[in-house]
Amino acid sequence: MNLAVKAWGIFLFFSFILFTSACEPNLKHQIEYWSVGGAADSDYNASELFNSRSTFDVETISIPWTEHEKKILTAILSGNPPDIISEFAPVKLWASRSSLEPLDIYIEQDNFDTSKFFKILWDDMKWQGKIYGIPLNTVSYAFFCNQDVFNELGIEFLPKTWKQVRELSKKMVTFDSNGFLNRVGYLPNYGNFRTSNVIAWQLGQKFIDKEDNVNFSSSELQRSFSWVKNFIDEIGLDNVLQLMGTFGVGDQHGFISGKVAMMILDSSFPEVISRYNPKLNYKVIPIPSFEGSETVSSSGTWWVGIPKGAKNPRKAWEFIKFISDKENQIDYLNKTEESLLSANEEVALMRQSKEMPFGDIFISQLRVSKSPSIIPLAHDKFWEEYDRAEQRVIRNNANVSKVLSIAENQIQLELNKSKKYYDFVSKKRLEK
Repeated sequence: MNLAVKAWGIFLFFSFILFTSACEPNLKHQIEYWSVGGAADSDYNASELFNSRSTFDVETISIPWTEHEKKILTAILSGNPPDIISEFAPVKLWASRSSLEPLDIYIEQDNFDTSKFFKILWDDMKWQGKIYGIPLNTVSYAFFCNQDVFNELGIEFLPKTWKQVRELSKKMVTFDSNGFLNRVGYLPNYGNFRTSNVIAWQLGQKFIDKEDNVNFSSSELQRSFSWVKNFIDEIGLDNVLQLMGTFGVGDQHGFISGKVAMMILDSSFPEVISRYNPKLNYKVIPIPSFEGSETVSSSGTWWVGIPKGAKNPRKAWEFIKFISDKENQIDYLNKTEESLLSANEEVALMRQSKEMPFGDIFISQLRVSKSPSIIPLAHDKFWEEYDRAEQRVIRNNANVSKVLSIAENQIQLELNKSKKYYDFVSKKRLEK
């Protein structure tokens, strides 16, 4: 009897050991990092290096650019988001959708150094007094000049003001033997950086006040839109549209092909030029100012954040710290073909991180940049109405004041609607 009891006890002991061993969690807990797929993913995999040093694994999943926003939002709404996301769309836009977890507690607990980032980029990580993202990389805009065109015309200076741009542009216009426009000095409505926007900023434009009143019909924006309209009218709208119809990508780009002598472009463009027209003789200078104002630029940011409802936020933060630190930022820029500036100011200034033509100009422009996320709760609507208003003024000869007033009303309606939704969602989350 005693022997049977003893045998039963031994059986129970080993059963317990086997059971607890089977139930013991794997020390290499896996978390998911959804990265916007691109060329850099094949050159640099931060998760591999992190996994070799960590007690848990990070799996990087590349999401195509055309699908990433929909996939991420769907995952968040379904309650099964990844642990980390990388994005380029403004942090404020994502935070205003209640799609991100605030990072303040992790920043405070780990004494995370936020001073290492460019101030403009760090400020853009904030929404409603909290931090929702960590900036990784960025681009900066500056003014490109085709030096051969300047030499051809005997022009010995590069423009510092928009008045000079306008005067120089008149001298650079050429037509072919059939009377078609084949070169302009500058086109204020060409590219992804709107001249009307930068001039309005330089004039002191404030698109929204502290009470969330949209200010889109201001005298500053009216002056800016009128300047663009008059500039194009001097060349001839039909001529401009005909010339722009010949533009494309690669060697058909307006500046690369030599059809546009001056243009606002971003810091990735020297690499593009070297690929499609390496013999192009060009200079890069600060964006011209308007009537004694200071130069102004804009910048977007690649950032990482933790989506709302992530299952492993603390582990996600450990990986975010890893990929944002100085050494890994240098490693990334050295290993990839991406012509990006690090959001870490020290790294951006270090020559060994990445050789970038005219890097000093781009960095100086980054320091005077403004965020493209002007009205976060109506971000898409703002730029939709902005584009529509500019096209109506340029192409339809519509009254500037009237057009801007209509756009202002539409943006305000969208903002008011979005505020109600945001307040509702925020209240529901507090009730849980």
